Amino acid sequence: MAKIKVELKERSYDIMIGCGNLPELASLVRQEKWGREVFVITDPLVNDLCGDTVRRGFKAKPVTLEVPRGERFKNLRVAEKLYDELARLGAHRDSLIVALGGGVIGDLAGFVAATYMRGIGYVQVPTTLLAQVDAAIGGKTGVNHPKCKNMIGAFYQPKAVFIDVSTIATLPARELRTGLAEVVKYGLIEDADFFKFLEANAHHLNTKAFEDEGTKRAALGLWQTIVGESAKIKALVVEKDERETKARMVLNFGHTVGHALESLTRYRAYNHGEAVAIGMRAAAKIARRLKLLDEEVEARLTALLEKLGLPTEIAGLPAKKIVDALAIDKKVIGGRVNFVLPERLGKVVIRDDVPLTLVKNVLNEMGAK
Repeated sequence: MAKIKVELKERSYDIMIGCGNLPELASLVRQEKWGREVFVITDPLVNDLCGDTVRRGFKAKPVTLEVPRGERFKNLRVAEKLYDELARLGAHRDSLIVALGGGVIGDLAGFVAATYMRGIGYVQVPTTLLAQVDAAIGGKTGVNHPKCKNMIGAFYQPKAVFIDVSTIATLPARELRTGLAEVVKYGLIEDADFFKFLEANAHHLNTKAFEDEGTKRAALGLWQTIVGESAKIKALVVEKDERETKARMVLNFGHTVGHALESLTRYRAYNHGEAVAIGMRAAAKIARRLKLLDEEVEARLTALLEKLGLPTEIAGLPAKKIVDALAIDKKVIGGRVNFVLPERLGKVVIRDDVPLTLVKNVLNEMGAK
């Protein structure tokens, strides 16, 4: 099992990455004495697929709390129900929450851990590609508000991030693609060689290899490399800027427009990666208009996203509504919208002086009304 250290002084922790290692979680929790009682927060599908594997190793069977699947259930009402259950079951400061699932579960369970009794321990056990490469790492927890995604939350680091890449083989094609958007992001913001690696292997990055046991093992080896490289980049950025005061903002590449699309469509029309893919292309086009980026890199980004099956056009939303939604994003500082814009592969810059008329024109060019 590979380990990547997230160095945050007394809040430091390991990202542990393996294949078939999910049954080892219980012995790790026991060895580290992370919790007297364990509460697994998950959703019904993940519980059916992985719940027994996680629970089996614990001497005292963990209590499982299920929440409905979907981004629209990542809200204060669902969090309140979890508080009710934890209080009813007598959870205390020495209890441990295991966040078992995708990004929605990780954000929600992490937020509950951060706020119940002013903070109890939790472990991230991400089961989707999106969560393994991004959402589970870095201590961002939160819930959505009808006006904006992740508007309410806390920076609260886990005891560990425990990744079993074999869970990727259970994902439907669309869910796999949404994680790939965040993977592409890392190549753009930090590592040109990683971007080139993704270009070279794009034809392998799908669910076809999981259909045959003979190719599945090799495919999971490739995914383990991708998850490891992505986690390494995310950890380095988080170490520089835990609370997103400046340097960590580079992780928002594609998210400014992406979050606006998600909010406007109430998290139903696009999943997170699809919205971010469109947002990355919009950022690249804005960078081209500002003469920060050459045409070749914009074209390569668009081509890679399309090879991976991710959308690069906006389906009919009014450009003005998207621009208006940017104004209430949490990345707005001093009344200015911050955009993360690429200058070349592996290098981005944060700009707060992008004219919104330019943004509107780019969105129109991409299919917005």
